[in-house]
Amino acid sequence: MPRIPRSWQFAFHPQAARRRTSKLAWRPGAAGTGMQPMQRPGIQRYSGKLTQVPLTGGQAQGTIPGSGKITLSVGPQGLGTIWYPAQATISTTTGPLDTSTALAYLGSAGVPTQQVATVYSGNGTIALAVPDMQPGDQLIIMWTGAHTGDIAAVNIIGTMDALTTG
Repeated sequence: MPRIPRSWQFAFHPQAARRRTSKLAWRPGAAGTGMQPMQRPGIQRYSGKLTQVPLTGGQAQGTIPGSGKITLSVGPQGLGTIWYPAQATISTTTGPLDTSTALAYLGSAGVPTQQVATVYSGNGTIALAVPDMQPGDQLIIMWTGAHTGDIAAVNIIGTMDALTTG
């Protein structure tokens, strides 16, 4: 459990009631500091829907191993989250001089099922014409022939729908 240093005790707003004033007013909290855990809203509170907001969480990166092959995957996570991807930007640290081949697939549970693009330089922008992605769907990028030690990255751009409490 994280602890707050004693020298920081005056940086936090104290509870209105002090010890020994009222058993109903004072809640001891963590180690007698009065700090209380944040309340979590129940799932039934998520009744609103945000639509067409910029897509978040569509990034992944990894270091290319000695085999020169790496697979990165990204997809929506969370109840009610739907992605509408428009493009994917893929890159390696070698840049335009990279001779690797990158294949982009649409799949689920890490299993590629439908190829959506091929990039022969291992770097570039892919226009995505894929159906909306639900939780469990993934965009999978596979590099072959890449340079060992390079960083491979993918960034998805588009919009998404998400649930909200308000």
